Amino acid sequence: MASLRTAVGPERWRVWFEGATDFHIAVEGLTVGVANLFIADYLKSHFSREIEIACQRACGLRLAVNYRVLPQLFQKRRDANLVGEAEAIDKLAAGPPIGPVSGPVPRPASARPARPVGEGKPLFTLDTFVTGPCNAMAYAAAQAAVAAPGKDFHPLFIHGGCGLGKTHLIHGILHALRSRRRLQVACLSAEQFTNQYLACMRTHSLDAFRHRYRHMDVLAIDDIHFLAGKPATQEEFLHTFNEFDGEGRLVILASDSHPREIEALRDHLISRFVAGLVVRMTAPDDTTRRRILDAKCIQLGRRLPDAVLSLIAERVRGNVRDLEGALTRVVAYAGLLHHPMTVDLAREALADYVVATTPSAGLAEISDAVAAFFGVTAADIASARKSRQISLARQVTMILARELTGLSFSDIARGLGNKNHTTVLAACRKWQQLVKTAAAVIWTDRSDRRSMPADALLAHLRDRIKR
Repeated sequence: MASLRTAVGPERWRVWFEGATDFHIAVEGLTVGVANLFIADYLKSHFSREIEIACQRACGLRLAVNYRVLPQLFQKRRDANLVGEAEAIDKLAAGPPIGPVSGPVPRPASARPARPVGEGKPLFTLDTFVTGPCNAMAYAAAQAAVAAPGKDFHPLFIHGGCGLGKTHLIHGILHALRSRRRLQVACLSAEQFTNQYLACMRTHSLDAFRHRYRHMDVLAIDDIHFLAGKPATQEEFLHTFNEFDGEGRLVILASDSHPREIEALRDHLISRFVAGLVVRMTAPDDTTRRRILDAKCIQLGRRLPDAVLSLIAERVRGNVRDLEGALTRVVAYAGLLHHPMTVDLAREALADYVVATTPSAGLAEISDAVAAFFGVTAADIASARKSRQISLARQVTMILARELTGLSFSDIARGLGNKNHTTVLAACRKWQQLVKTAAAVIWTDRSDRRSMPADALLAHLRDRIKR
């Protein structure tokens, strides 16, 4: 059909013929396979003469021309349209999926080529992830997901406070899956998922949205707690999640909280999340903090004295981001002042930094200690349940978190299931008054009625948490 391509011109050929037609010559005539009836009508009215002339030149005879819609061409055209719409989704709703390992717009499995890993060494890989007691289970789960995605558990749900390495672990998994198993992967935040879904609702292009994510081999969603209180988006994600049920297809989720601690999340989603593997990441201990600093120095191409790194690891007991920030501060302090790197200089650089970033206990540790004392669970404390014992445990957690972590009222509220900051404020005021008046606190423990002065109760729990 070279003569037909020349006759209609390259642009019209690309739009109306390429990928949308198939020509077959037989005794009964020329059959023009088309993707849909609209294309058939358009070819008849605009290019019938050019098609007849091209056919005559090819076989030396004038043949009857028939048009027939072919299912394979219909599907191919539909997929191409969906891909085009999906490419526009990202531009319409806050850009492309996050992360250096986001996969391309998917095609049907039968026609989807494996995508090679991009050039250059990515920053977040499993090889650069520093492990310790705080994240050993999460790292082991990541390795299992790479070895057999979707086989032993689905989904993989990673939760923990901010700055503990959840995003690093997710990107490490996805990079390994793409490089070792040539799988199609996508990584985005729950906010991006929501924005794209709403944009597609407005533009009547939900088919493109679903085509984009439901054909992936692996889908990773960060900050899944963002879906709380968004029933329509939760419903859409539930259907997307249910599509990932085959071997080699896996959903990876990350959140600040355990699934049961995310308030205003549908029970159907919670049940599916906890049916997979739920792993928790906590703040690093002294040894792990030092190893994180060593790894960061290698990444920066800098060598710092062991005594300086030990000082940073000892003084900064927050999350990984706190450690990285402290290291950057010390390096910048020495460089800008042109001073040698010493322990005294590091101590001076961190003089006003450590206080702001070193809580003596984390919210999760406080919640666990209080829950054990009152005979409830951490999930109960973060839930919306309002029984007397759970409410009491929740209030004690709030006031101890305010005292021991330096977190804001809003941070504590979010950490305890997205509650309102005024709830935390009210609890703190109430307990300050109880302590001031030496009031007794009464609760039931295993059917036994217990009582303790408010100040003594708080002191006892402070001691347990700090041990």
